[in-house]
Amino acid sequence: MKDMKMQQGGMTAIGFIGVLLMIAFLTLIVLKLMPIYYENFKINSALKSLKDEEGISEKTNGEIQNIIMRRFRIDNIQRIALDDMEINRDRNGIAIDIDYEIRDPFFANVDVVVYFKDKIEIPAH
Repeated sequence: MKDMKMQQGGMTAIGFIGVLLMIAFLTLIVLKLMPIYYENFKINSALKSLKDEEGISEKTNGEIQNIIMRRFRIDNIQRIALDDMEINRDRNGIAIDIDYEIRDPFFANVDVVVYFKDKIEIPAH
């Protein structure tokens, strides 16, 4: 019979540490971005709930902003300012735009920057 050499298969310790470091890095990214996207989900939910608000088309822009900011406080959304919100009216209804950027520290001098532009249109009754 021919002489068959047995070769050991598997990963070296350095390769294993490299894989663990990549998994840890990706986990860190997910853990950093997940709360930001969850907050955006709550913002969209608060905006969509305005469609069910009675008499929203008769309210002034300031009253609509107060309603939105009150819902944000209830949901513990603190990163949105009144300057990030724009309310436009026309004969078709009300359009509310929220345009904002979130900048969070990632590690050392590296930041995570996420930009959102949320919009809802409420038809006139």
